[in-house]
Amino acid sequence: MANWYLHNGSVYRNQEIMQESVLILGGMIVAFGKAADEVRQLFQGPIRDFDATGQIIAAGFIDLHTHLREPGFESKETIASGTMAAVAGGFTTVCPMPNTSPALDSLEALDALDERIRKTAHCKVRPIAALTEGRSGKKTVDYKAFAARYVVLYSDDGDPLNENIAQEVFLGVKEVGGVVINHLEDKALLGEGFFYEQIPPESEYLMLKRDLEFVRKTHCRYHVAHVSAWQTVELIAKAKEEGLPVTAEVTPHHLTLTHHDIKEPRGNFQMKPPLRTEKDRRALVEALKTGVIDIISTDHAPHGTQKENGLFEGSPFGVTALETTFPVLYSKLVLEGQLTLEQLLYSLTEAPASILGVESELKVGAGADLVVLDLGKERKVTKDQFKSKGTNSPHIGQTLQGWPVLTLVDGEAVYSC
Repeated sequence: MANWYLHNGSVYRNQEIMQESVLILGGMIVAFGKAADEVRQLFQGPIRDFDATGQIIAAGFIDLHTHLREPGFESKETIASGTMAAVAGGFTTVCPMPNTSPALDSLEALDALDERIRKTAHCKVRPIAALTEGRSGKKTVDYKAFAARYVVLYSDDGDPLNENIAQEVFLGVKEVGGVVINHLEDKALLGEGFFYEQIPPESEYLMLKRDLEFVRKTHCRYHVAHVSAWQTVELIAKAKEEGLPVTAEVTPHHLTLTHHDIKEPRGNFQMKPPLRTEKDRRALVEALKTGVIDIISTDHAPHGTQKENGLFEGSPFGVTALETTFPVLYSKLVLEGQLTLEQLLYSLTEAPASILGVESELKVGAGADLVVLDLGKERKVTKDQFKSKGTNSPHIGQTLQGWPVLTLVDGEAVYSC
Protein backbone atom coordinates (compact mmCIF):
# COMPACT_ATOMS: atom_id res chain seq x y z
CA MET A 1 0.00 0.00 0.00
CA ALA A 2 1.38 3.41 -1.04
CA ASN A 3 -1.01 5.45 1.16
CA TRP A 4 0.29 6.37 4.62
CA TYR A 5 -0.61 8.74 7.44
CA LEU A 6 2.40 9.11 9.74
CA HIS A 7 1.35 11.03 12.83
CA ASN A 8 2.64 12.07 16.28
CA GLY A 9 6.23 11.94 15.08
CA SER A 10 8.96 14.53 14.47
CA VAL A 11 9.94 15.24 10.87
CA TYR A 12 13.42 16.17 9.67
CA ARG A 13 13.20 18.53 6.69
CA ASN A 14 14.79 21.82 5.69
CA GLN A 15 17.62 20.83 8.06
CA GLU A 16 15.28 21.18 11.04
CA ILE A 17 13.30 18.76 13.20
CA MET A 18 9.69 19.64 13.96
CA GLN A 19 6.70 17.72 15.22
CA GLU A 20 4.18 17.26 12.43
CA SER A 21 2.26 14.64 10.48
CA VAL A 22 3.07 13.37 6.99
CA LEU A 23 0.41 12.26 4.50
CA ILE A 24 1.39 10.04 1.58
CA LEU A 25 -1.03 9.16 -1.22
CA GLY A 26 -0.13 7.09 -4.24
CA GLY A 27 3.49 6.98 -3.13
CA MET A 28 3.80 10.79 -3.10
CA ILE A 29 3.99 13.19 -0.18
CA VAL A 30 0.89 15.38 -0.36
CA ALA A 31 0.81 17.29 2.95
CA PHE A 32 2.51 17.99 6.27
CA GLY A 33 1.24 19.16 9.64
CA LYS A 34 -2.32 20.42 10.01
CA ALA A 35 -2.96 20.10 6.30
CA ALA A 36 -2.02 16.41 6.50
CA ASP A 37 -4.34 15.93 9.48
CA GLU A 38 -7.25 17.63 7.69
CA VAL A 39 -6.84 15.75 4.41
CA ARG A 40 -6.56 12.47 6.32
CA GLN A 41 -9.95 13.08 7.91
CA LEU A 42 -11.51 13.60 4.50
CA PHE A 43 -9.76 10.73 2.70
CA GLN A 44 -12.06 7.74 2.17
CA GLY A 45 -9.71 5.28 0.49
CA PRO A 46 -7.48 2.59 2.04
CA ILE A 47 -4.65 4.03 4.07
CA ARG A 48 -2.16 2.84 6.67
CA ASP A 49 -2.12 4.84 9.92
CA PHE A 50 1.30 4.78 11.58
CA ASP A 51 1.78 6.16 15.07
CA ALA A 52 5.31 7.63 15.14
CA THR A 53 5.22 8.86 18.72
CA GLY A 54 8.76 9.48 19.92
CA GLN A 55 10.21 8.71 16.50
CA ILE A 56 11.95 10.66 13.74
CA ILE A 57 10.71 10.68 10.14
CA ALA A 58 13.48 11.51 7.66
CA ALA A 59 14.24 11.18 3.99
CA GLY A 60 15.66 7.79 3.10
CA PHE A 61 19.42 7.63 3.41
CA ILE A 62 21.67 7.66 0.33
CA ASP A 63 24.91 5.68 0.23
CA LEU A 64 27.43 6.75 -2.41
CA HIS A 65 29.86 3.93 -1.63
CA THR A 66 28.70 0.38 -1.20
CA HIS A 67 29.57 -3.07 -2.52
CA LEU A 68 26.80 -5.38 -3.69
CA ARG A 69 29.27 -7.91 -5.16
CA GLU A 70 26.95 -8.93 -8.01
CA PRO A 71 27.83 -10.05 -10.65
CA GLY A 72 30.69 -12.39 -9.91
CA PHE A 73 30.86 -12.66 -6.13
CA GLU A 74 27.36 -13.72 -5.13
CA SER A 75 28.66 -15.88 -2.28
CA LYS A 76 29.59 -12.64 -0.52
CA GLU A 77 26.50 -10.56 -1.36
CA THR A 78 23.81 -10.19 -3.98
CA ILE A 79 21.74 -7.25 -5.14
CA ALA A 80 18.80 -8.79 -3.29
CA SER A 81 20.60 -9.38 0.02
CA GLY A 82 22.57 -6.13 -0.13
CA THR A 83 19.55 -3.95 -0.84
CA MET A 84 17.58 -5.78 1.87
CA ALA A 85 20.38 -4.84 4.25
CA ALA A 86 20.18 -1.29 2.91
CA VAL A 87 16.49 -0.79 3.62
CA ALA A 88 16.89 -2.42 7.05
CA GLY A 89 19.43 0.33 7.71
CA GLY A 90 17.17 3.10 6.40
CA PHE A 91 18.85 3.49 3.00
CA THR A 92 16.57 3.97 0.00
CA THR A 93 19.29 4.62 -2.60
CA VAL A 94 22.67 2.91 -2.85
CA CYS A 95 25.52 3.32 -5.31
CA PRO A 96 27.48 0.08 -5.77
CA MET A 97 31.13 0.14 -6.79
CA PRO A 98 32.12 -1.56 -10.07
CA ASN A 99 34.70 -3.98 -8.62
CA THR A 100 32.60 -6.90 -9.78
CA SER A 101 33.23 -9.60 -12.37
CA PRO A 102 32.83 -8.40 -15.00
CA ALA A 103 33.47 -4.80 -14.03
CA LEU A 104 30.88 -2.22 -15.01
CA ASP A 105 32.85 -0.89 -17.98
CA SER A 106 30.42 -1.09 -20.92
CA LEU A 107 26.79 -0.45 -21.78
CA GLU A 108 26.30 -4.19 -22.22
CA ALA A 109 27.40 -4.68 -18.63
CA LEU A 110 25.12 -1.83 -17.53
CA ASP A 111 22.14 -3.36 -19.36
CA ALA A 112 22.73 -6.71 -17.66
CA LEU A 113 23.13 -5.07 -14.25
CA ASP A 114 20.03 -2.93 -14.71
CA GLU A 115 18.02 -6.07 -15.45
CA ARG A 116 19.25 -7.73 -12.26
CA ILE A 117 18.42 -4.58 -10.31
CA ARG A 118 14.93 -4.40 -11.79
CA LYS A 119 14.20 -7.99 -10.82
CA THR A 120 15.73 -8.24 -7.35
CA ALA A 121 16.48 -4.86 -5.73
CA HIS A 122 14.54 -3.70 -2.67
CA CYS A 123 15.58 -0.06 -3.06
CA LYS A 124 16.88 2.30 -5.72
CA VAL A 125 20.31 1.42 -7.10
CA ARG A 126 22.52 3.88 -8.99
CA PRO A 127 25.61 1.98 -10.15
CA ILE A 128 29.05 3.56 -10.28
CA ALA A 129 30.84 2.88 -13.58
CA ALA A 130 34.49 1.98 -13.92
CA LEU A 131 36.99 4.65 -14.92
CA THR A 132 38.91 2.25 -17.15
CA GLU A 133 38.16 -0.98 -18.97
CA GLY A 134 38.38 -3.90 -16.59
CA ARG A 135 39.53 -1.41 -13.94
CA SER A 136 42.98 -2.05 -15.42
CA GLY A 137 44.10 1.57 -15.67
CA LYS A 138 44.97 1.17 -19.34
CA LYS A 139 42.03 2.38 -21.46
CA THR A 140 39.19 4.70 -20.52
CA VAL A 141 35.57 3.60 -20.75
CA ASP A 142 33.02 5.42 -22.92
CA TYR A 143 32.04 8.17 -20.49
CA LYS A 144 29.65 9.80 -22.97
CA ALA A 145 27.70 6.57 -23.40
CA PHE A 146 27.40 6.06 -19.64
CA ALA A 147 26.42 9.69 -19.02
CA ALA A 148 23.74 9.49 -21.70
CA ARG A 149 22.06 6.82 -19.61
CA TYR A 150 22.20 8.10 -16.02
CA VAL A 151 25.68 7.45 -14.64
CA VAL A 152 27.28 10.27 -12.64
CA LEU A 153 29.96 8.57 -10.55
CA TYR A 154 33.05 6.78 -11.89
CA SER A 155 35.67 4.77 -9.99
CA ASP A 156 38.16 1.93 -10.30
CA ASP A 157 37.57 1.30 -6.58
CA GLY A 158 39.88 -1.30 -5.13
CA ASP A 159 42.66 -0.18 -7.44
CA PRO A 160 44.21 3.30 -7.47
CA LEU A 161 44.04 5.26 -10.70
CA ASN A 162 47.13 4.81 -12.87
CA GLU A 163 49.00 8.12 -13.14
CA ASN A 164 49.80 7.50 -16.81
CA ILE A 165 46.12 7.69 -17.75
CA ALA A 166 44.89 10.10 -15.07
CA GLN A 167 44.92 13.25 -17.23
CA GLU A 168 42.80 11.54 -19.90
CA VAL A 169 40.42 10.20 -17.25
CA PHE A 170 39.89 13.57 -15.57
CA LEU A 171 39.33 15.34 -18.89
CA GLY A 172 36.89 12.66 -20.08
CA VAL A 173 34.83 12.66 -16.89
CA LYS A 174 34.88 16.47 -16.79
CA GLU A 175 33.45 16.61 -20.32
CA VAL A 176 30.34 14.67 -19.28
CA GLY A 177 29.89 16.43 -15.94
CA GLY A 178 30.72 13.33 -13.95
CA VAL A 179 32.59 12.75 -10.71
CA VAL A 180 35.91 10.91 -10.32
CA ILE A 181 36.24 8.75 -7.20
CA ASN A 182 39.73 7.36 -6.69
CA HIS A 183 40.84 4.62 -4.33
CA LEU A 184 43.61 6.47 -2.49
CA GLU A 185 46.28 3.88 -1.85
CA ASP A 186 49.80 4.27 -3.14
CA LYS A 187 50.85 0.64 -3.29
CA ALA A 188 54.53 1.60 -3.40
CA LEU A 189 54.21 2.75 0.21
CA LEU A 190 52.54 -0.37 1.61
CA GLY A 191 54.19 -2.38 4.36
CA GLU A 192 53.61 -5.74 6.02
CA GLY A 193 50.63 -6.76 8.14
CA PHE A 194 46.86 -6.46 8.10
CA PHE A 195 46.13 -3.05 9.63
CA TYR A 196 47.58 0.46 9.97
CA GLU A 197 51.14 -0.92 9.90
CA GLN A 198 50.51 -2.14 6.34
CA ILE A 199 48.75 0.93 4.98
CA PRO A 200 50.34 4.13 6.33
CA PRO A 201 48.54 7.48 6.06
CA GLU A 202 51.10 8.60 3.49
CA SER A 203 49.66 6.12 0.99
CA GLU A 204 46.37 8.02 1.23
CA TYR A 205 47.23 11.69 1.46
CA LEU A 206 50.16 11.69 -0.99
CA MET A 207 47.94 10.17 -3.68
CA LEU A 208 45.28 12.78 -2.94
CA LYS A 209 47.93 15.47 -3.30
CA ARG A 210 48.73 14.03 -6.74
CA ASP A 211 45.06 13.89 -7.76
CA LEU A 212 44.40 17.46 -6.71
CA GLU A 213 46.91 18.60 -9.33
CA PHE A 214 44.74 16.94 -11.99
CA VAL A 215 41.67 18.64 -10.50
CA ARG A 216 43.43 22.02 -10.75
CA LYS A 217 44.31 21.39 -14.40
CA THR A 218 40.93 20.04 -15.51
CA HIS A 219 38.38 21.40 -12.96
CA CYS A 220 36.78 17.94 -12.98
CA ARG A 221 34.53 17.13 -10.02
CA TYR A 222 36.37 14.88 -7.59
CA HIS A 223 35.12 12.90 -4.60
CA VAL A 224 37.50 11.67 -1.91
CA ALA A 225 36.51 8.18 -0.78
CA HIS A 226 36.74 6.87 2.79
CA VAL A 227 38.96 9.53 4.36
CA SER A 228 40.93 8.13 7.30
CA ALA A 229 43.87 10.45 8.08
CA TRP A 230 44.11 13.95 9.52
CA GLN A 231 46.61 14.92 6.81
CA THR A 232 44.02 14.05 4.17
CA VAL A 233 41.52 16.30 5.95
CA GLU A 234 43.96 19.21 5.78
CA LEU A 235 44.45 18.73 2.03
CA ILE A 236 40.68 18.65 1.46
CA ALA A 237 40.20 21.82 3.51
CA LYS A 238 42.84 23.66 1.49
CA ALA A 239 41.34 22.41 -1.79
CA LYS A 240 37.92 23.73 -0.80
CA GLU A 241 39.40 27.06 0.28
CA GLU A 242 40.97 27.22 -3.17
CA GLY A 243 37.55 26.67 -4.75
CA LEU A 244 38.30 23.30 -6.28
CA PRO A 245 35.25 21.08 -7.06
CA VAL A 246 36.08 18.56 -4.34
CA THR A 247 33.78 16.63 -1.99
CA ALA A 248 34.63 13.96 0.56
CA GLU A 249 33.16 11.09 2.54
CA VAL A 250 33.90 9.28 5.78
CA THR A 251 32.70 5.90 7.02
CA PRO A 252 30.95 5.06 10.31
CA HIS A 253 33.89 2.90 11.40
CA HIS A 254 36.50 5.60 10.87
CA LEU A 255 34.31 8.08 12.78
CA THR A 256 33.87 5.83 15.81
CA LEU A 257 36.81 3.40 16.06
CA THR A 258 40.60 3.52 16.29
CA HIS A 259 43.31 0.87 16.04
CA HIS A 260 43.12 0.51 19.83
CA ASP A 261 39.62 -0.97 19.41
CA ILE A 262 40.85 -3.93 17.36
CA LYS A 263 40.11 -7.24 19.09
CA GLU A 264 39.22 -10.82 18.25
CA PRO A 265 37.95 -11.79 15.81
CA ARG A 266 40.37 -9.35 14.21
CA GLY A 267 39.04 -10.05 10.74
CA ASN A 268 36.01 -7.91 11.63
CA PHE A 269 38.36 -4.92 11.97
CA GLN A 270 40.36 -5.46 8.77
CA MET A 271 39.45 -2.73 6.29
CA LYS A 272 40.88 -0.33 3.74
CA PRO A 273 41.86 2.25 4.75
CA PRO A 274 42.66 0.86 8.20
CA LEU A 275 41.56 2.18 11.56
CA ARG A 276 44.04 4.81 12.69
CA THR A 277 44.65 6.97 15.78
CA GLU A 278 42.36 8.95 18.05
CA LYS A 279 43.87 12.11 16.54
CA ASP A 280 42.71 10.95 13.12
CA ARG A 281 39.24 10.02 14.39
CA ARG A 282 38.74 13.39 16.07
CA ALA A 283 39.89 15.20 12.93
CA LEU A 284 37.32 13.27 10.89
CA VAL A 285 34.47 14.14 13.26
CA GLU A 286 35.45 17.81 13.30
CA ALA A 287 35.74 17.85 9.50
CA LEU A 288 32.25 16.40 9.17
CA LYS A 289 30.86 19.02 11.56
CA THR A 290 32.48 21.90 9.69
CA GLY A 291 31.67 20.67 6.17
CA VAL A 292 35.23 19.85 5.13
CA ILE A 293 33.94 16.30 4.83
CA ASP A 294 30.54 16.39 3.13
CA ILE A 295 28.90 13.04 3.67
CA ILE A 296 28.89 9.69 5.42
CA SER A 297 29.16 6.61 3.21
CA THR A 298 29.13 3.06 4.49
CA ASP A 299 31.77 1.37 2.30
CA HIS A 300 29.66 -1.71 3.03
CA ALA A 301 32.02 -4.54 2.05
CA PRO A 302 30.55 -7.96 2.89
CA HIS A 303 32.49 -11.18 2.51
CA GLY A 304 29.85 -13.74 3.45
CA THR A 305 31.22 -15.89 6.25
CA GLN A 306 34.72 -15.90 4.77
CA LYS A 307 36.23 -13.72 7.51
CA GLU A 308 34.89 -15.80 10.38
CA ASN A 309 38.06 -17.87 10.05
CA GLY A 310 40.11 -14.89 11.26
CA LEU A 311 43.06 -13.29 9.52
CA PHE A 312 45.04 -15.22 6.93
CA GLU A 313 47.32 -14.43 4.04
CA GLY A 314 45.14 -12.84 1.39
CA SER A 315 42.16 -12.39 3.72
CA PRO A 316 39.83 -9.81 2.18
CA PHE A 317 39.50 -6.27 3.47
CA GLY A 318 36.17 -4.68 4.37
CA VAL A 319 33.35 -4.71 6.90
CA THR A 320 29.57 -4.97 6.83
CA ALA A 321 28.00 -1.58 7.55
CA LEU A 322 24.63 -0.83 5.89
CA GLU A 323 22.41 -2.06 8.71
CA THR A 324 24.33 -0.55 11.60
CA THR A 325 25.33 2.86 10.23
CA PHE A 326 22.65 4.97 11.90
CA PRO A 327 22.55 3.24 15.31
CA VAL A 328 26.37 3.25 15.48
CA LEU A 329 26.61 6.96 14.72
CA TYR A 330 23.63 7.93 16.84
CA SER A 331 24.90 5.94 19.83
CA LYS A 332 28.57 6.87 19.60
CA LEU A 333 28.47 10.42 18.24
CA VAL A 334 25.07 12.03 18.80
CA LEU A 335 24.37 10.66 22.27
CA GLU A 336 27.95 11.47 23.29
CA GLY A 337 27.63 15.08 22.11
CA GLN A 338 30.15 14.88 19.27
CA LEU A 339 27.57 15.50 16.51
CA THR A 340 24.02 16.83 16.41
CA LEU A 341 21.17 14.71 15.12
CA GLU A 342 20.56 17.28 12.39
CA GLN A 343 24.19 17.08 11.26
CA LEU A 344 24.02 13.30 11.14
CA LEU A 345 20.81 13.26 9.12
CA TYR A 346 22.05 15.92 6.70
CA SER A 347 25.21 13.92 5.97
CA LEU A 348 23.08 10.87 5.08
CA THR A 349 20.40 12.63 3.02
CA GLU A 350 20.64 16.06 1.36
CA ALA A 351 24.43 16.10 1.19
CA PRO A 352 24.91 12.85 -0.78
CA ALA A 353 21.85 13.69 -2.89
CA SER A 354 23.50 16.94 -4.02
CA ILE A 355 26.60 15.06 -5.19
CA LEU A 356 24.55 12.46 -7.04
CA GLY A 357 22.20 15.09 -8.47
CA VAL A 358 18.96 13.65 -7.11
CA GLU A 359 16.18 14.91 -4.84
CA SER A 360 16.24 13.85 -1.21
CA GLU A 361 14.39 16.46 0.81
CA LEU A 362 10.95 15.59 2.19
CA LYS A 363 8.54 18.01 0.50
CA VAL A 364 5.08 18.10 -1.04
CA GLY A 365 5.13 16.45 -4.46
CA ALA A 366 8.20 14.34 -3.74
CA GLY A 367 8.23 10.57 -3.88
CA ALA A 368 7.93 9.00 -0.44
CA ASP A 369 11.41 7.57 0.06
CA LEU A 370 11.74 7.82 3.81
CA VAL A 371 12.76 6.14 7.04
CA VAL A 372 11.20 6.17 10.51
CA LEU A 373 13.80 6.01 13.28
CA ASP A 374 13.06 4.93 16.84
CA LEU A 375 15.68 6.85 18.80
CA GLY A 376 14.86 5.02 22.02
CA LYS A 377 15.05 1.51 20.60
CA GLU A 378 18.03 -0.52 21.85
CA ARG A 379 19.27 -3.72 20.28
CA LYS A 380 22.32 -5.90 20.57
CA VAL A 381 24.16 -6.53 17.31
CA THR A 382 24.33 -10.25 16.58
CA LYS A 383 25.41 -12.16 13.50
CA ASP A 384 22.04 -13.83 13.02
CA GLN A 385 20.19 -10.53 12.63
CA PHE A 386 21.97 -9.37 9.48
CA LYS A 387 20.02 -9.25 6.22
CA SER A 388 23.39 -8.99 4.48
CA LYS A 389 25.32 -12.16 3.72
CA GLY A 390 28.27 -10.48 5.40
CA THR A 391 28.78 -11.06 9.12
CA ASN A 392 32.11 -9.18 9.23
CA SER A 393 31.08 -6.31 11.51
CA PRO A 394 33.26 -4.65 14.17
CA HIS A 395 30.09 -3.91 16.17
CA ILE A 396 28.98 -7.48 16.88
CA GLY A 397 28.14 -7.82 20.55
CA GLN A 398 27.52 -4.11 21.08
CA THR A 399 24.18 -2.75 22.24
CA LEU A 400 23.26 0.22 20.08
CA GLN A 401 20.42 2.73 20.24
CA GLY A 402 18.36 4.34 17.48
CA TRP A 403 17.15 1.79 14.93
CA PRO A 404 15.06 2.12 11.76
CA VAL A 405 11.57 0.67 12.25
CA LEU A 406 10.02 1.51 8.87
CA THR A 407 11.49 2.21 5.43
CA LEU A 408 9.40 3.30 2.45
CA VAL A 409 10.45 3.43 -1.20
CA ASP A 410 7.98 5.33 -3.35
CA GLY A 411 5.48 4.87 -0.54
CA GLU A 412 5.80 1.09 -0.43
CA ALA A 413 6.96 -0.53 2.81
CA VAL A 414 10.18 -2.38 2.03
CA TYR A 415 11.20 -2.86 5.66
CA SER A 416 9.38 -2.78 8.99
CA CYS A 417 9.97 -4.21 12.42
